[in-house]
Amino acid sequence: MKYSGFLSLALLLLLIGSCSNSKNNFDLQLQFENAEQKELILYEVNSYEMMPIDTIRMDANGQSHYSGKIEQPRFFVLRDASPGQITIIVHPGDEIAITGDLADFKNTYKISGSRDSEILQKLNAKMDETIKQLTVITNHYQENLSAPETDAEALRSEVRMEFERIANEQRDFTIDFIENNTTSLASLMAVYQQIDQGTFVLNREEDFKYYKLVDSVLIKIYPDLDYTKNLNENVKEMIAAIEFKNLKETTLGIGTVAPEIELPNPDGKVIQLSSLKGKYVLLDFWAAWCGPCRHENPYLVDAYEKFNEKGFTIYQVSLDRTREAWLKGIEDDKLGKWYHVSDLQFWNSSVVPVFQIEGIPANFLLDKEGRIIARNLRGEALAAKLAEVLN
Repeated sequence: MKYSGFLSLALLLLLIGSCSNSKNNFDLQLQFENAEQKELILYEVNSYEMMPIDTIRMDANGQSHYSGKIEQPRFFVLRDASPGQITIIVHPGDEIAITGDLADFKNTYKISGSRDSEILQKLNAKMDETIKQLTVITNHYQENLSAPETDAEALRSEVRMEFERIANEQRDFTIDFIENNTTSLASLMAVYQQIDQGTFVLNREEDFKYYKLVDSVLIKIYPDLDYTKNLNENVKEMIAAIEFKNLKETTLGIGTVAPEIELPNPDGKVIQLSSLKGKYVLLDFWAAWCGPCRHENPYLVDAYEKFNEKGFTIYQVSLDRTREAWLKGIEDDKLGKWYHVSDLQFWNSSVVPVFQIEGIPANFLLDKEGRIIARNLRGEALAAKLAEVLN
């Protein structure tokens, strides 16, 4: 998604203020303990990256003043030589004062003159608290996992439950934050927060209404701002993805009859999927060039041997490009006992859009009437499902 770069920059913010001679000027007035003659780097954050724009030098008293000019609200990051940094939201004309202790930069700073930055500080403080809690749990797990008296499965279950509890607390806080600060640009950071790389606080499907809420409000207040325009594009992409998933559930959901397939087998004879009604059928999409598919094939062989006499068979559709590769894959993996078809059109195969295949291996388990009863059964899960429905 386009917002992933911006999202990873949801860090911590700082800003300051003084006098302004123009409505587009902004001023930062800084005063920190343990900052004598130190340097801070000011970064501007756009939707994709964080760019250094200036160095702010503190005087012998740990004070400094910085003035800049912006035409629209901007996110800035103030960073010292240590990993400490703070994030601030600056509007044209803001006069912002920031104080604190540079020895503990992000945990001690106080900000005035920027309501959005004050709000954002609360959001980031909660996330810092959450990450600290998760770090404690992770350390506990690592320290105790190898202990002789440890029940590893019980420990994993305990840690998983505690992780979920803390993550849910963060989610509840974030939702409440958004509902109470919808008009603030700090809510942009809220919808994009991650507990770790790739793990969003808000689920893009379950919590989609909050993405939509922030977008619907901020795009009206800031229609020309790059941050809000990117969120608007993200929301449109999410809507398309949700609609695609809903369509897939309508046509390929559990309980629906699988669409017909009419493709030739290696001998050129057209085999219809519907001709196998009366049996439980694994409709499997694979290719000889697909490593994960080849890894799954032994599980298919095992399931076929165990359940074929009970009314189970396999209809395997190849996305190979050449007949030679297809047949060699069948022979090498000992797949010759069931049905094989292909039009040898690779990703241009006629089955790809019909079954909305985004990657292989992919499979559907069909009952005797051709209805889908399970999808994407991997490894031992296939035999377990067959045992459930056939025994």
